[in-house]
Amino acid sequence: MRLHGANRALLILIVAMVALTLSPRTTKAASPLNRPYDPVVLMGQDLPTLAGVGPADIVAFRYDGGWQQVPVQVDERAAVDLGDIYNVACPAGSAAGQAYTPPCDVTELVYTDAGTFTGPDPDPTLDTNDEIALMARDAGVQAPAVTALPGGVVPGTGVQVTINDALDASTGYVYLFRGNSSLDPGAGQQYVSYAFDLLSGSYLATYNTLNGPNPEDSGVTTPYYTHHFSDRWISDALTIKAGASTGADILDRHKNLFSPSACVRSENTFSDGEGAFIANKSGPVRAIRSYLGANSGPLTQRDHIFYEQRQDIRTYLRVHAIPGVMDFFDYSPAASGMTYYDSLNTSGVTIDGNPDAVATGAIAWELVTGAQGSLVIAAALTTNIPGFAFTSYYLDDATLPLPDTQCTGDTFAYGASGVWVNQAIPCTDPSMNCTSYLQAQRTLYYGAPGATVSDAQGLSDDAAVPLTYTIAPYQPSPAVGGFTGLADVAQPRSGNNRLLAAAATAAALIALGGAAWRARRRGV
Repeated sequence: MRLHGANRALLILIVAMVALTLSPRTTKAASPLNRPYDPVVLMGQDLPTLAGVGPADIVAFRYDGGWQQVPVQVDERAAVDLGDIYNVACPAGSAAGQAYTPPCDVTELVYTDAGTFTGPDPDPTLDTNDEIALMARDAGVQAPAVTALPGGVVPGTGVQVTINDALDASTGYVYLFRGNSSLDPGAGQQYVSYAFDLLSGSYLATYNTLNGPNPEDSGVTTPYYTHHFSDRWISDALTIKAGASTGADILDRHKNLFSPSACVRSENTFSDGEGAFIANKSGPVRAIRSYLGANSGPLTQRDHIFYEQRQDIRTYLRVHAIPGVMDFFDYSPAASGMTYYDSLNTSGVTIDGNPDAVATGAIAWELVTGAQGSLVIAAALTTNIPGFAFTSYYLDDATLPLPDTQCTGDTFAYGASGVWVNQAIPCTDPSMNCTSYLQAQRTLYYGAPGATVSDAQGLSDDAAVPLTYTIAPYQPSPAVGGFTGLADVAQPRSGNNRLLAAAATAAALIALGGAAWRARRRGV
């Protein structure tokens, strides 16, 4: 059920009190949104008063009895010819050792990066297609009608961002300003750390875009999880650090195949073929790992967006007609003892290398939980393919020979599970003048041991109801300076999918005898 009135206020008070002893950031009161790990991503086109300002001079504040600076991150984007990202001459021509020519004259809006062949944004200031990321947990209350501006900002540049939660009609506020160069946009915080480590050396000098492999030792670290990559498509280690999680590496591989045992295409062959990185970026709010190239789909793209307790994996399929595709996690033997659930199997099965009978179909979410921690994966697919359908895949078997050949990773299948499009997919490659598209998003949430089916279902529901925001100018009053009450000037826009509630909130509920992993108003 949802909390309202005094009950909601009591919960927020309890969360704030517990956070004083459990949270590494002890100076902030609870956000009025009660969604402390949810990202809010604004579009540059909605902030015309900050257009032309350099990213290093855009700062953010919350109000809670006074101004408190909070982290904000500008991620620049531009429309780029995908052939340029491969560093190939246009018009495109095959090069020695290159099996599939990355076509020119296909332009997409992508993240920019001076450290790759994508290059920097041609407009180094905030422009209409840039993104501005912050965390909903950093929202405060609306500033009083009369209040002095925070120090270090340029008068007359303020923007009030009103963040709305449609599920309980709660509202939070963040204020953006142009800084006077005396403030750090990160406010001294670093929610995510991402290190791109190409073993051959400098990306621009040594990365072979025509033929892999290009080995890496790259990784993401937050207080809640770590994720490791050993090549462009090869995700091969994952640990959960939330709460009392053991920190075991529960991942063998994040796998991609046409179908079970069809080893002709996999995350290994994708990495061994030509490909290129679009961007590798790390800021105070989030990190971005974006790349191209999957064999005969040289324009197929995958983006990993890392937040402190959440990860978004977005895949843009751009390829000729193919017989199907699988996207699934094969867990490691260290995941033994965890329980697997999905939206069709709510009773759960134990991951132990012994086969289980599970229902298959169009799943909305998955959950693996145990002493190793809890991982919820919400799935969403977007397409215009007529009659499109998909099913799920599950295999838990460590007895050789396995019914399905293990094309990559180890020789076992521990709770191997995910989405399987088991039907023909028409051409989705725009360079072939194809108009069909298929895009997939897997949203990963990292939490402490003990997550429940209710938690997973709640997160899946949340993913379908993102936060929205409206924008209004924030102008000083003639007397002291404050919000003038001007009407909103922008239409609501969606933020990213919803996240887990704060670890401090979960700890508070556990202390009170609550059974839910997330402290959500619908689960209390």
